[in-house]
Amino acid sequence: MEKSKFKISGYMWIYLVTALIALAGIILGDYRTIPQGLKNIYFSPALLITDYIALAGPAAAFLNVALVTFFSALLMQLNKLPVNGRYFHVLGLMAGFAFFGKNIFTMWYILLGTLILSAVKREKFSKYLTSGLLADSLGPMVAVAYLNHGGFYFPDYVAALAVGIAIGFVVPLVAEHTFVVLKGLSLYNVGCTVGFVAIAFVPIEQGFGINFYGEGCWTSGRRIGFIILMYAIAAGFILAGYLKDRENSFKNYKNLLKRPGNAKYNFAELDGMGAVLINMGVNTFICTTYILAIGGDLSGGTIGPIFTIIGFSAQGKHARNIAPIILGCFLGAVINPSASPTTEGVQMGTFLGTTLAPMSGTYGAIAGIITGMLHSFAVIRTGACYAGANLYNNGFCGAVVMTVLYPVFRHFFKENTYSEPSNSMRPKMPETKGKFGDTALK
Repeated sequence: MEKSKFKISGYMWIYLVTALIALAGIILGDYRTIPQGLKNIYFSPALLITDYIALAGPAAAFLNVALVTFFSALLMQLNKLPVNGRYFHVLGLMAGFAFFGKNIFTMWYILLGTLILSAVKREKFSKYLTSGLLADSLGPMVAVAYLNHGGFYFPDYVAALAVGIAIGFVVPLVAEHTFVVLKGLSLYNVGCTVGFVAIAFVPIEQGFGINFYGEGCWTSGRRIGFIILMYAIAAGFILAGYLKDRENSFKNYKNLLKRPGNAKYNFAELDGMGAVLINMGVNTFICTTYILAIGGDLSGGTIGPIFTIIGFSAQGKHARNIAPIILGCFLGAVINPSASPTTEGVQMGTFLGTTLAPMSGTYGAIAGIITGMLHSFAVIRTGACYAGANLYNNGFCGAVVMTVLYPVFRHFFKENTYSEPSNSMRPKMPETKGKFGDTALK
């Protein structure tokens, strides 16, 4: 049986982490830059790629991450959503993309649309909340509307409100269908959804004279403070996993590594939170080391994607299925005449391309490398489909790559369907014939 050493509730841990994120920003930056930095964030169109660390400084950027994560968690708690493998990825995505594009200003426009949807359908807001939060990946579509005349122009705010409501209303409905299409082989289901919504809505905004413009920005180099922070996060997760379940966490982690990573299976339910926390730490270590090895940048555009991998470490991603995707993206960039492994979009796409980790986990390392190579070529082009206004560009691109490769792989590669729970978790498992639910972090 898993031995729980932590008595603080799951959400209290999330709030503690958000406070530590804000504190890290103050340590790594200058707190005096926060007011102007937040203003820069809220009055930026944030089209891909706008690195908030470069735009606003570390203090304001990390505070934005903390605020977005805090309010997302608070909404989930108020709507009685448990902290478990199913919902960890939502918080990971909210935190990760708050380094480049998401902020607490644009998210309310979109959540209002989701609230209206729940009222129209006479259903609980909680049913659509997570899709509404993730729909904030289209926050730049709201931002370009209220900044169309430089800001502080009332008709533009009305237009932004209309755009946000439309996005928040439509995305949850479309997301219900794209999950079936993706078969759990691309983890960013809403990323696929918002890609299609952006392709449909961006031309409408442009037709009404709203301009999509933005120079973008990126933090170059590898500041020693960021290196220490990322390795400290990795070590902290591994230690927390060990303390969570000293007897079984590492044994269960070994079992977790056998899994294909299909989105329908929950690592927390199957292997326990101890193993999941270790998985988060190991994945953080791998990604940080990769950036240092290729001479890449520790920026909002790479730290943010690492945070998303941390979130999906509870449901989908582990060392064995992300490594082939990362290697494939690297090799694809090496042979691409118009890019390199350190190209900004490729660095970001290498980590966010692990949305396709289940392709690697299901069909093997060779399939994963092929998938990563194709993704590295495609991802630097697909953003043009929606003028860079979809932050989940990799989610949309990954869905396209998966759709192309899945029919081929299923004929030529042996499928891994391993879904057995770890031994220590078996007494807790319900009789569900292989369809597992969620276990909350307590």
